[in-house]
Amino acid sequence: MTIFLQTTLCEGIWHHHGLWQDCTRPRHHSHPVNSEEYKEMQQTTLFCTYKFDHNAREIIDENLLDVNQNSAAGEAEYHQFFGWQKAVLICFIVVFAFNGLALLCGICAPCSNPVAVFFTILIFISLFFSTVANAIFFFAAHRVDSRFVHGLVGTYEQEIGSAFYLSLASTSLLLFSFLLSLVSTYYLIQDANKSHDGLISPVMRELVPLYNSTRHTAI
Repeated sequence: MTIFLQTTLCEGIWHHHGLWQDCTRPRHHSHPVNSEEYKEMQQTTLFCTYKFDHNAREIIDENLLDVNQNSAAGEAEYHQFFGWQKAVLICFIVVFAFNGLALLCGICAPCSNPVAVFFTILIFISLFFSTVANAIFFFAAHRVDSRFVHGLVGTYEQEIGSAFYLSLASTSLLLFSFLLSLVSTYYLIQDANKSHDGLISPVMRELVPLYNSTRHTAI
């Protein structure tokens, strides 16, 4: 999540609050910037800290203790490592792990029906945890205490970054992959049942001439 906090009339700081990393970028213009000033602002160095950094945690705790006298303390609480952020990270770790397994199983899925079923289950688990992670982040980011920050000049509203929308796009791809794998697995099982009943499936019917030509060539 991103927010711009104005410190003086001509200066301010961009704050980027991530799941495991927080970054700040100074800005020296209060008026709308032109293209040259925007390029200069983009080249400004980002100052980043990890949420699990012990030294950064001590500074945050000191600011929170001085909340009545220090105007930065109100913003400092957003640099803490909240439980919902840990839950989102755990969900994404599960998604990456099961996606890796699904990628390996997908290579052998057309050759074995049990592997195809297992592949579909892995995709569904990845889709489920990806949806849960996006839902947790969305509702936590739209809470009043997370969305609005009290700064030195006034109250500011945080904006959701582009990473959230990229995550939604990846979840949509997982949904498409799950539906496609579900249909493919169904037809693979149907073809297997037809072969056991003595019927040749359309897929196998197309492969028979190729198999016969290969056998005659080998002879």
